[in-house]
Amino acid sequence: MTVREGVTSISLEYIAGLFDGEGTLIVGKYPKGDNRVLAYRAFMALVNTYVPILEKVQSLLGGKIAIQKQHGVMTRACFVLTFSSNEIRAVLPQLLPYLVIKKEQAEVLLAFLERQASNASAPVSEELLQCYEVAYQKMKQLKVVRFEYIRPPEQFVLVPCAQCGKEFSRSTRYPRKMYCSDWCKRKTHWTRSNRRVAHGLPAWGGLLSIKEN
Repeated sequence: MTVREGVTSISLEYIAGLFDGEGTLIVGKYPKGDNRVLAYRAFMALVNTYVPILEKVQSLLGGKIAIQKQHGVMTRACFVLTFSSNEIRAVLPQLLPYLVIKKEQAEVLLAFLERQASNASAPVSEELLQCYEVAYQKMKQLKVVRFEYIRPPEQFVLVPCAQCGKEFSRSTRYPRKMYCSDWCKRKTHWTRSNRRVAHGLPAWGGLLSIKEN
């Protein structure tokens, strides 16, 4: 199985961004059969409240769309696009170069699927179950990783005031600051207002510029 015709690197970048923000990559573990033997399965899904987005991704990558079960208080219906194991094997390697947040999760999931495919027709040994469990635990650890934004250190530069011309120290946190004080800022606004009134225009409003004679 291959990615559908018409998929470009630009569309793959866009879809990878969707998966980074709204996607889910999981190695699931659940009991199988009456003897409660553990089974492991790869799961890949994209969730959104806007169905046309999911339909667009589906037209390029495949998958099935369904309404997501609601948990708790939800004001809008959520829809989910899910992929089979074979679809994940075809799709995820194409998205991998463009993933950022979920890149390591994708690598673990692909390694799990590769190991699972190599044992498709044979009984699952205890050793293989242990490998699956390692992948399952690794994915759980990656799910709890939190990304914190660290603000860069504040710096100051000397720039001239747009009103009086006097140099003042401007912080890099406020790069659009133009005036050395609130007084200069108010004076600039008053000057503009007076010029508009002198030309018979309202003191405030509009974007008309009045040129000085």
